[in-house]
Amino acid sequence: MSRLRIAGIVVIGLGLASGIAENIFYGDIGPNGVLQESFFMPLSIILAAVGAVLIVASLFKSR
Repeated sequence: MSRLRIAGIVVIGLGLASGIAENIFYGDIGPNGVLQESFFMPLSIILAAVGAVLIVASLFKSR
């Protein structure tokens, strides 16, 4: 396995961990009726997208 593919898998894992942290600690409605969000949700989406790009790039590089 190439370093690029391993980096993609690691970055996707970090994105999943960030998404899990968002679901555990944030994402509910507060007592005043405001949705409680954090930076973890956009971070998880960005990390998952970067990881997918790295994996696709590793597939093209191997050809």
